[in-house]
Amino acid sequence: IYENDPFKSYFSGNTIQICPVGALTGASYRFRARPFDLVSTPSACEHCASGCDMRTDVRRGKTLRRLAGDDPAVSEEWNCDKGRWAFKYITSQNRLTQPLVRNTDGELVAASWPEALAAAAAGLVGKRAGVIVGGRPTLEDAYGYAKFARIALNTNDIDFRARVTSDEEAHFLSSHVVGSTVEYRDIDRADHVLLVAFEPEEESPIVFLRLNKNFKKRGLIVTSVASKASIAMDKLKARFIKVAPGNEAQALASIELTAKSVILVGERASESAGLLSAAHALAQKTGAKLAWIPRRAGERGALEAGAFSHLLPGGRPISDSSARVDMAAAWGVSTLPSTPGRSASAMIEAVHSNELDALVVGGVDIADMPHSARTTEALKKAFVVSLEISHSSVTELADVVLPVAAVTEKYGSYINWEGRQRSFAAAVADSLNRSDVRILSVLADAMGQSIMLGTVTAAAREFAQLGKWEGARASHVQVQPGSPVKVSGDQAIITSWRRLLDEGSLQVGEDNLAGTRRPTIAVISPSRAQSIGVSSGDRLRISNKQGSITLPALVEDIHDDAIWLPRNSIGSTPLQTLNAVHGELVTVVKA
Repeated sequence: IYENDPFKSYFSGNTIQICPVGALTGASYRFRARPFDLVSTPSACEHCASGCDMRTDVRRGKTLRRLAGDDPAVSEEWNCDKGRWAFKYITSQNRLTQPLVRNTDGELVAASWPEALAAAAAGLVGKRAGVIVGGRPTLEDAYGYAKFARIALNTNDIDFRARVTSDEEAHFLSSHVVGSTVEYRDIDRADHVLLVAFEPEEESPIVFLRLNKNFKKRGLIVTSVASKASIAMDKLKARFIKVAPGNEAQALASIELTAKSVILVGERASESAGLLSAAHALAQKTGAKLAWIPRRAGERGALEAGAFSHLLPGGRPISDSSARVDMAAAWGVSTLPSTPGRSASAMIEAVHSNELDALVVGGVDIADMPHSARTTEALKKAFVVSLEISHSSVTELADVVLPVAAVTEKYGSYINWEGRQRSFAAAVADSLNRSDVRILSVLADAMGQSIMLGTVTAAAREFAQLGKWEGARASHVQVQPGSPVKVSGDQAIITSWRRLLDEGSLQVGEDNLAGTRRPTIAVISPSRAQSIGVSSGDRLRISNKQGSITLPALVEDIHDDAIWLPRNSIGSTPLQTLNAVHGELVTVVKA
């Protein structure tokens, strides 16, 4: 019986009197009461960096639904379809239920926890190892990886950026993002919001809703520097500064902002040389606030926790000797490694060059990595310990697989793009799965290098006690824009982003949600369409020396030199197929 039905109900004991509109008025019915045992638990969304407040409803250990919470400062009463419905991966048949160890015949076989931990320790002790965390860990788990890398493996080779990235981004995060705070309320107060390499509706939906609310309510001015127009830009009536892919940095110099303005920079800015430096220079010149918005929920927390090659926890620069001494004293060790570590991509190359022997990999999709084929070969070559929720392309290649808890099965917190901590409780109280940090702590014990983080609570308490670094930040490194790419004939410059609903691993099992995703298309300009003789709906072939992709064309507002296609959708995986996602030349012809 629902409140919005056209009748009113009266309960008394186990008798319900139903008073509908019509002939059955006053009729009485008997019913047998059964306990519903539905448990609602406050939670936080794990799908992007917006930081939505959530509620998880569980019955008999099974997640039934997830609903938006009420947090006026962040998500208000909103959440997106992905946050609400994409939770079936937690109970999918693909879930890992026990540890796996590769035997002498090269097969992964089930093992006990003591066997798996012993095998992992044996493969890591005395080896040159790195840690690729990925962008999905909670703050506490990321802190566990950070401490495990420095103490158990004695290395700064740790990176959460298991995606296309750059050294420019590493310096930008170290000098301008870690420890910073820009909030939703700054958008509410802004006179102008500039979007740089950021498509809010797809990459952070609650940021889009906040922009849309302010546009409708008070006429907020939004400007986007991009190669392609989007549905979100149409809704926001955004000013569209159209540039060829790779030329975004040059466009920022002429934009006028004020001290009340906000610059929102997406993680894809790392794919355009000099763009992050240009965004910082614009903020310095105008006084505008500058915020970095990654796509995944765990990236900002991993940065703050020190799961990063250039920083220790709390934003302490590895290059600062006093920061290392401070951290070593807190951890009860004599010294810490002093050389800045490698990025995730550099670790893959280090395996190929025999500079690394082993990798600890937590929550990484090979499909997100640049040169995915080369990543696959590196994982085959190295000794790999994989901490993962479900079977994946990484676990297939790992030597030891350790199953970990999903977000509804553990306590923890995320740090959203604002720098705001979003704590949540375990919705499934009797889960046998354990958090990454607890497993890392036991593994460190097996290696004879204890990190003393046996629980999520211990990790949270220790990280909180460290506090933020109050010394000098890492120095800013200015990077100049690259030379414009020239096209000729049937050449085009590729650009892309990931759609909100795509082939992501955390959307597994929800076919109804997948059915609402936008069609996979390739976007070209009217002039290019005319030159190659195609109309919307005709098929295009996009190719380079690596491979080719064939998709239906959509003729739309995009720079004449550019072609856009989704980054990880059905039939469109340019990162794997073409090894290209932004700023590189491809050939475009009618299929």
